Amino acid sequence: MNSNMTVTKRSGERESIDLDKIHRVITWAAKGLKNVSVSEVELRSHLQFFDGIPTEAIHETIIKAAADLISPESPDYQFVAARLAVFHLRKKAFGQFEPPTLYDHVTKLVELGKYDMHIMADYSREELDILDTYIDHWRDLNFSYAAVKQLEGKYLVQNRVTHEVYESAQFLYILVAACLFARYPKEIRLKYIKDFYDATSLFKISLPTPIMAGVRTPTRQFSSCVLIECDDSLDSINATASSIVKYVSQRAGIGINAGRIRALGSPIRGGEAFHTGCLPFYKYFQTAVKSCSQGGVRGGAATLFYPLW
Repeated sequence: MNSNMTVTKRSGERESIDLDKIHRVITWAAKGLKNVSVSEVELRSHLQFFDGIPTEAIHETIIKAAADLISPESPDYQFVAARLAVFHLRKKAFGQFEPPTLYDHVTKLVELGKYDMHIMADYSREELDILDTYIDHWRDLNFSYAAVKQLEGKYLVQNRVTHEVYESAQFLYILVAACLFARYPKEIRLKYIKDFYDATSLFKISLPTPIMAGVRTPTRQFSSCVLIECDDSLDSINATASSIVKYVSQRAGIGINAGRIRALGSPIRGGEAFHTGCLPFYKYFQTAVKSCSQGGVRGGAATLFYPLW
């Protein structure tokens, strides 16, 4: 590859491409893994470089090159791609690989309106500094490539229009724990937070999507699923549809008990009219479910219960 090729930095400045730096990053990502080739990743990456390529595109090209090499014979390329993706995410979120302190991070994101202001009200700086000592950012490197892409796509706090990312996985885990145990007695809550953080960040506990994506944000979504009881009246049916829209937009999955709605042909107001049956209203609920996404994370989802007996 032409070593005189230039790259465009995030600031808009141009400089000569540093092939040694690229080599060092890929070598770091491949350290300790079996049956992976740094030169193979480099070769696939270089074929896609062009003069003036943005540094962000270089990161994405290298990640894709490593991901394309994942196979049953060489499964460890999934960890090469994952480590490169973590490196890229941290550069996007923090401007560098090394994360900031927890207190500085929370303060900044509360000011930006991305984190719930109650985090700062519930915890003192001293407590946040203690929580910072519990965080092991190297656990980010335990993720597979698929897991990193799922984190980036669904769970990390971000601007889904501009694709700006504001946090890393370990900040997610510690702050979810901090929000869940905020009302526990101060003498014991830090231990609960540490234990919960260790369990989630070491994959001993799997959290539902609404908790992962919503807790610690102003949305304050602590419910994964919501059950709505629908009665046999237009007011209740319309209230059910309205509730579906509200809860879906807050990232909750929906359960609907719609068994009370009368059957097709049933009399209304003593026979003045006959009922159109359940299906039109079930379609109404389906439209409500699909009218919103779960906070941009995924499409709305619902289960409808109908007694067949």
